Amino acid sequence: MTFYLNKQEKEKFNVWKAKLSEIPENCLDVFGREYQYTFKFHPTGLGVVKIVKREYDGEQINLTDYSDW
Repeated sequence: MTFYLNKQEKEKFNVWKAKLSEIPENCLDVFGREYQYTFKFHPTGLGVVKIVKREYDGEQINLTDYSDW
């Protein structure tokens, strides 16, 4: 099974990411600032729930387009 973000979801993610507070230097791990995100794809019978979470502080965004359900 392949999961992906479409163009609108990527744009929404990038806008959200730009608005997040900066991660302090002393809180960075080996992945740096760019790779602090976990992408969760949860398939249901109606569609796929798409949630992105920043590991540093737990901030998350739901990118699911429920209009297709």
